[in-house]
Amino acid sequence: MGFFEAILLGIVQGFTEFLPVSSSGHLVILQEILHLKDHGVVMEVAVHVGTVLSILTVYFKMLKAYASDLSVGIVKRKFTSSLRLTALLIFASLPTALMGLLLKDTFERLFESPRAVGISLCITGGILFITKFKSGKNQVNTLGVIDLTIAERITFAQAFIMGMAQGCAITPGISRSGSTIATGILSGIEKNTAATFSFILSIPAVLGAAFLQLKDLQSFDLHYLYVLAFGVLSSYIAGILGLLLVIRVVKKGRLELFSYYLWVVGPLTLIFLGGS
Repeated sequence: MGFFEAILLGIVQGFTEFLPVSSSGHLVILQEILHLKDHGVVMEVAVHVGTVLSILTVYFKMLKAYASDLSVGIVKRKFTSSLRLTALLIFASLPTALMGLLLKDTFERLFESPRAVGISLCITGGILFITKFKSGKNQVNTLGVIDLTIAERITFAQAFIMGMAQGCAITPGISRSGSTIATGILSGIEKNTAATFSFILSIPAVLGAAFLQLKDLQSFDLHYLYVLAFGVLSSYIAGILGLLLVIRVVKKGRLELFSYYLWVVGPLTLIFLGGS
């Protein structure tokens, strides 16, 4: 893979990882159109690391407070907000991990089917559109919830439901961020809180997927590091832009706007790539 392909892959992965349009689905479409079937395990891991770094950047203050509060809670043996958030993240990650391990072969086959991607994109559009009918106003007037109080606004049942949605989103075309945010909103979680928890929940999910891909690594050429660096950088920058954009959209309560885009791309994928 050359520099251009690495940058393009990084931009698509980073920007669509947080926009509720399915990064995996768009990567399958991109690979079909440009014949990028062999972009490599290392590049997959690299662009995923770039997206994780973008989360750490946007939510730096919150995550810094989380680490500080977590250490205090452990030392003083006190159940702080950070410990509750940790428990919520673990609880929500369980269904994702189980589904990923038990249905690994099924999901891998879907990545080879543009037809499945087209159908899944349409389904994601439907999921997002339903949020339009969810009543209620944001309780927080900031650009996203940026403090540990989100741990008090989510029940373990709601976290588990979001984790189930994240597990289903391993299917290419089903948006991870879209399905988890929408599921959170529909279960009664305030919009900004659902979005923030969704993005933080993606950290163990994305890193876990990256580590699983590393086991398939056979060899690595050190000269490839420059190409990887461009992939990481492009996914990092695109990830920040995508993350900030979707936070603004969620704050305005207009998540369904992405439905129209998906209802165009999904059918087009079926028409032009469905026979692949």
